[in-house]
Amino acid sequence: MEKTVGPVNLRNTITNNSAAMTGRALFFAFALMGSAWAQTLQLDSADMLKSSGISQSKPAVASSETAAPVAPAKIAQGYLYVEPYQARFEMLMDASRFLHWLNPLKDQPKNLDDAAQKAACSAAREQVLDWCRLSAGGMRIEGNFIGVSVVKGKPGATLPMAPGEALETSEAMFGFTWEFPTPPGPDEIIVEWRGFIEEIQTLPVRIFFGSQSEVLEASTFLPKISWKAQGRLPLPAPLAKVPEITVSDSFPLPVATILWVLGGALFLSFVRLRDQHLPGGSMPFVGAWVLGAVLSWPILNINIGGKAEVPDVIEKKTAEAILTPLLRNVYRAFDHRSESEIYDVLARSVEGELLRKLYLETIQALTLEGREGTRVTISEFSADITGVNPDPDGDGFITECQWTAMGNVGHWGHSHTRVNRYNAKVTITPVGSAWKITQLDVTEARRL
Repeated sequence: MEKTVGPVNLRNTITNNSAAMTGRALFFAFALMGSAWAQTLQLDSADMLKSSGISQSKPAVASSETAAPVAPAKIAQGYLYVEPYQARFEMLMDASRFLHWLNPLKDQPKNLDDAAQKAACSAAREQVLDWCRLSAGGMRIEGNFIGVSVVKGKPGATLPMAPGEALETSEAMFGFTWEFPTPPGPDEIIVEWRGFIEEIQTLPVRIFFGSQSEVLEASTFLPKISWKAQGRLPLPAPLAKVPEITVSDSFPLPVATILWVLGGALFLSFVRLRDQHLPGGSMPFVGAWVLGAVLSWPILNINIGGKAEVPDVIEKKTAEAILTPLLRNVYRAFDHRSESEIYDVLARSVEGELLRKLYLETIQALTLEGREGTRVTISEFSADITGVNPDPDGDGFITECQWTAMGNVGHWGHSHTRVNRYNAKVTITPVGSAWKITQLDVTEARRL
């Protein structure tokens, strides 16, 4: 059965459709607002500030457990000490790089105990001998490699090490020392460095001369550095003048000539007494006689007279004027570096068996502990005599005295001061026309 549908009301249809669409839109809007509200409730204040752009971000702080270890400092520093008669070159390098160069396949030890230090120094000695070369006055000088040592501290601020002390590898350095004999006042010194190992490309070198210093730099491109004195290097101190002993005039007695003349006169007298004649007459004999006298004149001459007039030394002032320059010249001898030159200067003040003994004892007193070749140069000296007595066994005198010697030496970039004081009994004897020390008995030696 069919129903008849009436005419459609268009306005109602549109209104009903619009209401339905509006309801669906409101539903979706409320749903979106609820989702946004739920998300807003989950944010804290820091996130809200961050999203607003007001807050500033802070760097992340790594925990101590995950922090990377600090790499050891890389050290390469040279020192050149220029002194009268000697130039000494020293170089410091961090232990980590040097040990890696010695044995790249071996892991770096965390600590260097006494055995490890000695092993490394022994292994390195033959490999570093030719690292440093030196020329003075345009001529290459053959030097002496003093050795390798483990050094504690930093360049210019090294610290003393106790015997057998262990060091952390990251805090240790290796030091190398060469010594070169030079003229007393060289105008120019050229150092060539051949020890550019690992990634070392440059080597700053501080040159010390007198109380001054300056810095030059060697590199793989220019491995030579040239230092010019320009009158800035102090010359060695001259030897002190020792009071001389007055010697009377002497004359030579030609013993050989006298014997020749007497022999000829006796022969001629014998011929005349026998009433004989010389072959060829007397003139050839007289000529040979005179020629023999002339030729024998410089042979077997004995000086007559010339005795030393040794004064009696009984006053402290007189004894001090003799003893002080003698002791001062003993120390001046050790400004030289050649053993033969030291002995030659010592022999001007010391006589007999004491010469060798005094050489060894003074070398030991002037050398830094464990630093062969690093010798103190005495700059200040004073002596005080407390008593004077005649020598019962000779023409000299015996003094009871005290003397003080002070000096400085540079090493690893800084200076050491050494002050030694001695109490001793010193015997001084005239030898020829000079006073010399013939006996020295030290009763007390102190390092101040």
